Amino acid sequence: MSNFVTVCKIDEIPVGEARMFVIEGTPVGVFHIDDHFYALHNECPHAGASLAHGSIDGDVVSCRIHHWRFCLRDGTYLDQDQPKWNAQTIPVRVVGDEVQLEF
Repeated sequence: MSNFVTVCKIDEIPVGEARMFVIEGTPVGVFHIDDHFYALHNECPHAGASLAHGSIDGDVVSCRIHHWRFCLRDGTYLDQDQPKWNAQTIPVRVVGDEVQLEF
């Protein structure tokens, strides 16, 4: 049975930006891209840097340390075909004006 946790209101993350939250001890980056919200475990799989503090270009976030790129939609590491470096995604839903993550 899934458990969704409210992390913020829609208007708390402007379009094209991200915020970091800690949910049940896990740092999570929540990204607002166009009319969608995406969430990733906030640590870059390569060096552990915050992805929420990285650079966003469309539906791609770049790690701020080594500039590795990850697709926000599915966590795919985009610089090489190396699935072991994919970022872990977290299911997101919007209920009313609340952004909720599945934990």
